[in-house]
Amino acid sequence: MAVASTFIHNNLEVMNRNTATKVNPTNSLVNMHITDHGSDWLWAAFSVFLLLTIIHLLLFLYGNFRKPGVKNSLLVIPLFTNAVFSVFYFTYASNLGYAWQAVEFQHAGTGLRQIFYAKFVAWFVGWPAVLALFEIVTMKFIFVEIYVLGLLIGSIIFSTYKFGYFTFAVFFQLLLMVWVGRDLHRSFKSPSHSNIANFFLIFFYLVWILYPVAWGLSEGGNVIQPDSEAVFYGILDLITFGLMPTILIFFAIKGCDEEFFSKLWQYHVKSEAESIHENEKAC
Repeated sequence: MAVASTFIHNNLEVMNRNTATKVNPTNSLVNMHITDHGSDWLWAAFSVFLLLTIIHLLLFLYGNFRKPGVKNSLLVIPLFTNAVFSVFYFTYASNLGYAWQAVEFQHAGTGLRQIFYAKFVAWFVGWPAVLALFEIVTMKFIFVEIYVLGLLIGSIIFSTYKFGYFTFAVFFQLLLMVWVGRDLHRSFKSPSHSNIANFFLIFFYLVWILYPVAWGLSEGGNVIQPDSEAVFYGILDLITFGLMPTILIFFAIKGCDEEFFSKLWQYHVKSEAESIHENEKAC
């Protein structure tokens, strides 16, 4: 706890002398962009992701040194998602990884709005890892990638056609939510699943719905300023890619039958070896 407190305190001191928007100034043509306040918040989010990355890395190395196994391998998922979003939020807070687009609607301002494409890259990489927590197979990974691409392409289009891509994104999101909802329904009937874990899954389910809302208020409808957009997305990302993988992996490790998976792996290797041997004899 003392190490964590020191880490956060040091990062708060860094935020007090934050010069990211001065070192990496926004293009002079862009009049709607993040300010020092938005950058401060993003550095705080980066600190949380980085801290979680370090914790998961230490746990993984300790477990691998002490007793390698399936349970320890599960830690790779939160380690991966937190590492990816540490890199992204470092980029976001540094006022890098963006383009700009003229706004169609003038609710929050006029002119050109800053669009952080690095955010969509992080989602494209991070969402499949999060869906792996729900035991969702590759077919559904394709759906989540289309969902992210729809939001990305829509964010850099000026005309109302952007909402066509938004519709594609939401459609594939709803397909995924149906599959996740089906798995949730089954898990409630399973005696091996924790009720607390199911509660967190439902909470995650509700948070996921807010992503299209955030897009509609920011890149889509220009209702909120980029600083407010950073706070909205930052909270959603911290929950989705930082806290939820950490919590759900804890329950997965707790309920994991390592002996069963060990025997299954040995059987798979043995069967594969026998198959190769039979093929060699046939040749």
